[in-house]
Amino acid sequence: MAGEGTQAWTLVDLLAEPTRRAAYDALRAARAPMTRDEVAAAVGVTRQLAAFHLDQLAEAGLLDVDYARPPGRSGPGAGRPSKRYAVAARDVAVSVPPRRYDLVARILAAGIAAGGDPTDATLAAAEAEGRRVGEVHRRAKPLSRRASLAAAANVLAELGYEPAVQRGTVLLRNCPFDAAVQVAPELVCGMNQRFVAGLLDGMNADPHVTPLLRPAPPDCCVRIATRP
Repeated sequence: MAGEGTQAWTLVDLLAEPTRRAAYDALRAARAPMTRDEVAAAVGVTRQLAAFHLDQLAEAGLLDVDYARPPGRSGPGAGRPSKRYAVAARDVAVSVPPRRYDLVARILAAGIAAGGDPTDATLAAAEAEGRRVGEVHRRAKPLSRRASLAAAANVLAELGYEPAVQRGTVLLRNCPFDAAVQVAPELVCGMNQRFVAGLLDGMNADPHVTPLLRPAPPDCCVRIATRP
């Protein structure tokens, strides 16, 4: 499976084409399904060109498709239902280097909603979120130490941490929470550590593989190592 970053860039590339973007914007502005003819009229292109771009957007998952007859037409003489398009409920965002402020926002919201001490609750929420992500990649049998490092690096790469495996240690070359770190470094570094701890637990990693706080700017403050 391609990483989320690669997929996002593919979608951005699709939307970079002017006519395709105009069709997408017309659908967003309408806030209701539109036929090919309606989109063509809104954008000022032929029906065939509108159909070409709309089907590409739908194939990429940016549009939803259904079929319906025009309002007021029903029965045997109403003709074939028209193909209609609507904007899918999907966000597209890219950044260089990768950032995951959606993830840090979800963790912070869960921590606040939990009540109690806000720092403890936020750290617990970070670990729970990491465990949830790890369980998606969970293996039936516990992973060896080497396999744990490799598997964690693969998942963290998809999340934008830019991991590098060196001599039995996974270095995280990028912090996806960078702007938040600048506001509350101790809290956010702790969130990173607990998130990775939950991830390893959810993946059924070897218990000797653990995340350590080792600040080394501009890298992430966490690295994964094997303890005795």
